[in-house]
Amino acid sequence: MDKNKLKVGDDEVMITSSISDLEKMLESVEKHADQRTDTKFEKFFLPALAVFSAIIMGFFVVIYSITSDMTRLANSMDPDMGDNMSSMVKSIDSLSYTVGKMTTSVAYMQKDFQQVNKNMNIIASKLDNLDSIAADLTQVSLKMDVLEPMLINMEKMNKNMAIMQNSMQWMRRDLNILRSSFSKPLRIFNSIPML
Repeated sequence: MDKNKLKVGDDEVMITSSISDLEKMLESVEKHADQRTDTKFEKFFLPALAVFSAIIMGFFVVIYSITSDMTRLANSMDPDMGDNMSSMVKSIDSLSYTVGKMTTSVAYMQKDFQQVNKNMNIIASKLDNLDSIAADLTQVSLKMDVLEPMLINMEKMNKNMAIMQNSMQWMRRDLNILRSSFSKPLRIFNSIPML
């Protein structure tokens, strides 16, 4: 029985020692885990927080400088800028209206140029026929050269006809004189009763 008691006691000692070893081991693991979390926090989170705060401060400085520049720009602007801008808007409206008119005019001009191009093509085709017209005109001029002596002869004939007409008028006058000279002596024969 003493041996059994000793054995039980040894087992209890072993169990208690193993539990205490486990507790020590768990404590060391907890300490080690706390150290690891502290080092992770120090390694990653604190630098990220510092960079983020630096970025925020940089944005603040940039925004502050932009707002100060905008206030200086607003203070340095002309107070009549609104009126000038409205007049500029009116000028741009009139310019756009004028440009619209110009575009319509250019479209009409393009149509006119297309019509002119068509007419020029027609004129070019007709000018190609001028060679045949020139050949016909040379033939007409040759025929006119042949007609020139005929015209001279016709002129001579007209002169001769005028001379003949004058001669006929002289002959008519002479015949009238002759008739009057014959009619006076023949009146005697008309007065004889026997005839």
